Amino acid sequence: GHGADISCAAWSFNGEAWFLSVLVLYWLILRPLAAFFRQQSRPFCLMYISASWVFCIVFHLAGHYNGLAGTIGCRSDVCINCVMVALRAGPFGYFHVFTSGIAAARIFVLSAMCDAETGGPPAADSRKLMLASSNAPCALRYGCCIGYAIYVAVVLFATDLIDPYYYFFHNGGLLPVMFFLVVGAAVGEDPLAVWLFRSKPMLVLGRISYLQYLMQHIVRNQLASSFGWNQSTKIAFVPVLIVFSYLCHRFVERPATEYQRRRQESGVKGCDDRCIERLESMWDRCCSRE
Repeated sequence: GHGADISCAAWSFNGEAWFLSVLVLYWLILRPLAAFFRQQSRPFCLMYISASWVFCIVFHLAGHYNGLAGTIGCRSDVCINCVMVALRAGPFGYFHVFTSGIAAARIFVLSAMCDAETGGPPAADSRKLMLASSNAPCALRYGCCIGYAIYVAVVLFATDLIDPYYYFFHNGGLLPVMFFLVVGAAVGEDPLAVWLFRSKPMLVLGRISYLQYLMQHIVRNQLASSFGWNQSTKIAFVPVLIVFSYLCHRFVERPATEYQRRRQESGVKGCDDRCIERLESMWDRCCSRE
């Protein structure tokens, strides 16, 4: 199509599922990247996450008013749309976010875990680690409270910045919020983690949370096409979404996860395992040359 009829393939079927295609590439490079960050210190990981957050401004400059498209000479709607898709729905646009997650995991290990055999800090030769949440700094022990406080502050006092800096927020501008939430919840001493996130309803909702995100528009569109989008269907939307997400978890996600676990335990290697092994060998060769 041309003009307003141009569609984005990344969102054509289910707008919330586009990130799964990006995760395929990230999955292939996870183990080499994890091996790299496993050798890094906590200050390095903190600096990396901070630099990644600052890097988000590049996407604001590239996407705001089609800055990148104009710089490279895009004039047609198709070219401008392709640049927009590359920024908002491609691996490049979120690589810094993905790697920041690995760095955050490394910070968690160094801050809140210890060697299970010696009780000392994690080392390269540690065979088993255990949680030592008391060793974590106060900012991480209350990470969930800090993260939500930052988020509420953005919503209350910086709402006017969200639209002008859409690409910044869309492509990782909330990295500090997510860092404190994820690591704070993992440490497990935050009051929100202890009293709220560990409750039975929240644990159940947590298992199906991503499925709720993926299926929200499918359920909404099906309700609207079958019964019309009226007050009754709006009220029924959330319960129907939760039930449908649970069914997808019970009969699709869980069997697939169990199948992968059995395959791993039996030593069966798929094409993804072989591809990852090749990438790891290439990474090891590059490191050995250095």
